[in-house]
Amino acid sequence: MRFLGPWLLPVLLCCAFAAAQTSPAPALPLAAGPGDLLVAPTRVVFEGRKRSTEVNLSNIGQVRATYRVSLVRMEMDENGAFKELPFDPGTENLKSLFRFSPREVTLEPQESQTVRIQVRKPAELAAGEYRLHMVFRAVPPTQEAAPRDTAAPKGISIKLTPIYGIAIPLIIRHGETAAKVSIVDPTLDGATNTLRFRLERSGNQSVYGDLQASLLPTHVAPVKLAEASGLAVYTPNASRRVTLPLVRSLPSGSRIRITFALPPQDGGTLLAESSLTVP
Repeated sequence: MRFLGPWLLPVLLCCAFAAAQTSPAPALPLAAGPGDLLVAPTRVVFEGRKRSTEVNLSNIGQVRATYRVSLVRMEMDENGAFKELPFDPGTENLKSLFRFSPREVTLEPQESQTVRIQVRKPAELAAGEYRLHMVFRAVPPTQEAAPRDTAAPKGISIKLTPIYGIAIPLIIRHGETAAKVSIVDPTLDGATNTLRFRLERSGNQSVYGDLQASLLPTHVAPVKLAEASGLAVYTPNASRRVTLPLVRSLPSGSRIRITFALPPQDGGTLLAESSLTVP
């Protein structure tokens, strides 16, 4: 799976089937690998007057590939991991906010195509942030029919076919939305040389940005110790635990500055900062 940022999320499914067989199944045609799909952008936000956009899909592999496009609900836990959730009567109407086309894309090697996305907001939509993920799942190649064998079945065969996919968040911000974020309880685990803290979020929208930890000596420019790009705390979550391995060990008394800022392409505004002294 090719990762184009932290919110390019991998979705790996396995489809299993059992069948009585008397001879080995024929090999599947060569399939597109997990890193053959390039998606850009990796995060879409509709706010202000923005009502439409395009996402570009590129097959950078060596074989023809087909991808099915769908919308799913995903929930983030406090460690930043995602899981897919089913739609229920209270969330089914979220899908009506987004229109997209096409719903299936076949790409030859080195070929690209766009998926067009439109947002439709009902008049009674309450102020706030609404989010789904758009998933691009690879369609497994069709297995050619095996030669007919009239002999009695000799056993059960299990075949696992991996289905690779990429998910990107689609976010609608409607009406008055805002958020604040802070860096809470930073600590340094000296045994593993790892920085640990929490990102605390408040307000009615998600926060998204880049983290950086720097050494702050008094006589030279700050030295970068660790960084992580494109971290988010999504609504309704109020916090996210963060672990940053440092690139070097530090002597007692060293000062570390931690910053969380918008990505450079979004202006680089500082959103939160904290510091700690190495014990």
